[in-house]
Amino acid sequence: MALNVKNREVEALVAELKAATGKGTTELLLDLLRREAAARRRPDDIEERLKRVAAITRRAAARLPKRRRTIEDIIGYDERGLPK
Repeated sequence: MALNVKNREVEALVAELKAATGKGTTELLLDLLRREAAARRRPDDIEERLKRVAAITRRAAARLPKRRRTIEDIIGYDERGLPK
């Protein structure tokens, strides 16, 4: 499929990017299209990553030892505020 774009703004932006990057028109457009396609796929990737992180968190939490000491024991003071 051949592309023929007749738009002054597009032509100006392509010329600007060609000068700044030293890349040709085809390479610039290919890079841009790849980035755009990847960005559109990203929301699914983010949802999948969030699910994996949640699963890892659940597994890690299940491995933690159950709390045997009360908060008062951890703090180290008795009911009168004196150290145990």
